[in-house]
Amino acid sequence: MKLPVIETIRSAFHFFWDHRIQFFNLALPPVVILAILNSLVWPSNYFESNFAHFELDSSTSPSEIIAEIGSLTFFSGLLSIVLMIAVFSLYSVAWHRSFMLPGEDITIRECYRWQVRHWIFLWSNIKIFLLIIPIGIAGFALTVASLLFAPIVMILVMFFTAICYARFSMWLPAAAMDHQLTLNEVLTLTKGNGWQLAAILILTAIATGILDFFASVAIGQAANSLGVVGELSVSLLSNLAFLLVTYAGMAIGISALSIAYQFLTKQTPIAPPAP
Repeated sequence: MKLPVIETIRSAFHFFWDHRIQFFNLALPPVVILAILNSLVWPSNYFESNFAHFELDSSTSPSEIIAEIGSLTFFSGLLSIVLMIAVFSLYSVAWHRSFMLPGEDITIRECYRWQVRHWIFLWSNIKIFLLIIPIGIAGFALTVASLLFAPIVMILVMFFTAICYARFSMWLPAAAMDHQLTLNEVLTLTKGNGWQLAAILILTAIATGILDFFASVAIGQAANSLGVVGELSVSLLSNLAFLLVTYAGMAIGISALSIAYQFLTKQTPIAPPAP
């Protein structure tokens, strides 16, 4: 039985809407923290005021960039990025489990308590990235070598890469559920449903992207009208709203992956996690 594309996407949006209160409970704490940190490190006029005279080219060394930015700002920004990666793993695992284990009481404390499964989830993301790189390089080389047929080959390569990524992405809900799958098991699980998975990820990304765009326009207009309250306040409110919209889009995408994984594991049962 094939994975239903439209029904999966519809169910992902429906699940998010039905659990919007839980979304706010889980997403709001890190969103507030990251918004404050980003506003302090990168105020909205930071690059305009600090880099208007700075010319960046291929000969610019990392030390020159750090010196121009300021070491404190640079390392604060680095900390912000590391924190965002950690929060992404924690939040993603919690949202996967909230769908696939509806009886599990996922509190804020449980959501943001780092466990072994979060290392596995993070490693799964790295594995997907490492597998996609050679596929992308080979596809680029094939596109360049195809000369007159390059546009057609490029489209086919992009579609093939999307299918590969979509199939590998089943590692993510598996990691959240403590199911440690090998590459062969992932390929077996997704066999015959590659384009369906790719379509779900692409269409979900397009749908959430459109919503994000309109929300971003509204946020930008609201921020401009609030300019009188001060640059830092505008930056904080903008970051808060943008991050909240971003996390909402993430929740919908994660829901779609969870629905697909649950469907596929019912078709091809996998071994339960070791106790």
